[in-house]
Amino acid sequence: MNQRVPRKPDSVLLTTIGGLVAFGLVMVYSSSFAVAFTDYGSSTYWVVRQAISALVGTVGLLVAMRFDYRKLRRYSLPLMLLTIVLLVLVLILPDSITQANGASRWITLGPLSIQPSEVAKFAAIIYFADWLSRRGSKIRRLVTGLLPFGIMLGLLAGLVLIEPNMSTAIIIIVISAIILFTSGASLLHLSIASGLTMMVAWMAIQSAGYRLQRVLVWKDPFSYAREGGYQPIHALYALGTGGWTGVGLGQSRQKFHWLPFAHTDAIFAVIGEELGLIATLTVMVAFVVIAVRGFRIAARCDDAFGSLIAIGVTTWLVFQALMNIAVVSTLIPFTGITLPFISYGGSSLTMVMIAAGLLLSVSRYAPLKSAEDVANDAPIPSIGQLRPHVVAAADAVRRWHGRSRVSGAGRSQHPAERNLPTSVAIGNSLGGTWRKSDQEPRRRFRIPSFSGRGSPRDTARQRIEQRRRAEHERPGRRR
Repeated sequence: MNQRVPRKPDSVLLTTIGGLVAFGLVMVYSSSFAVAFTDYGSSTYWVVRQAISALVGTVGLLVAMRFDYRKLRRYSLPLMLLTIVLLVLVLILPDSITQANGASRWITLGPLSIQPSEVAKFAAIIYFADWLSRRGSKIRRLVTGLLPFGIMLGLLAGLVLIEPNMSTAIIIIVISAIILFTSGASLLHLSIASGLTMMVAWMAIQSAGYRLQRVLVWKDPFSYAREGGYQPIHALYALGTGGWTGVGLGQSRQKFHWLPFAHTDAIFAVIGEELGLIATLTVMVAFVVIAVRGFRIAARCDDAFGSLIAIGVTTWLVFQALMNIAVVSTLIPFTGITLPFISYGGSSLTMVMIAAGLLLSVSRYAPLKSAEDVANDAPIPSIGQLRPHVVAAADAVRRWHGRSRVSGAGRSQHPAERNLPTSVAIGNSLGGTWRKSDQEPRRRFRIPSFSGRGSPRDTARQRIEQRRRAEHERPGRRR
């Protein structure tokens, strides 16, 4: 039975996030005290500001966790419009207010500073989760689904790209694409959109000389050791020096003006140098836990809006962490992106903590699927213990192509159809739908558990015979 009464938040997720934030404060101080003392005369300059952001983020997390996420529907469009206004202001305000390190990404008013591109990630999740959950079967049509979605996403990501901030634009596109895929869009439309997006990304790289140089540096950083390869080379030095257990907390050498931005983009390299491979693997495991718990919340949610929010927030946190780790280890070209919950950055830390609070709100307020729904969502039992992979692939295509991937996302939101519990809309990849009555529930053959006697071959043969007998005895079967 679906429960609307608030439950306890996901304790594993909450504990993991709290641990990452506390660990991040320690590492921000360890990686920044040398530069902070040299530039500002105080070794705690950066960590104090990070602690203030962590405090603000904690308040935001607790408020978001206790706020019913379903009330955000009415604010999705105003939030998106406000975000677009902020992104436009970044481009038109004087450089003295918006520019830092050669890019216009901030709006600074005295001691306060905000990065609108971080707000854009949050706004994209809320807006697209609301919009797609209301579309119903229209998602699978080009004119009413992919086209308006692409226009809004292109406007949002384009404004971020002009700043320029290509890494954040990529994250926004990936988050939105995952939400679109989960809501039930056609795989053909997604493939076409992916190809067009890759073409635009390559054109953006070719149009800016520094982006093309980063690609060349990524191929061979040691050939550009005094230019663009300086930061990735010293990041590799830091990771390689740490070994298994590191050189000790606070004992890093690269942070002493060798590794640029050691407390922001490259903090993962300092973790590897001071605490070793064990610590870096522990951080990666923490984000795996966030991924598992976040997607579990989405899978158990019986509300399309809540499911899409959970998927969007989880994708944001995990993909951005994966991207930062890949950048520091030179698996992809170097770019400026923070490690969620750990890197220094007031806007970044505050927004990811608020987003995490929203994910916890979904775990508290979202209606859960009933036991019958969970049973109906279970896959069809396999024949034998070694089912051919081609059967699994065909079954996956049959279940995933052209239909909703979360509960309720593919159902029509028309008032006349909203209160029809005896039917469910199943989408077609070409945009049409057909309705199947559930007055006669689908009959699933349940294979009895195998006690372990006999060989696997005998077990498979027995299951095949049982299935054949069940099909033969089923009422209404054609003779």
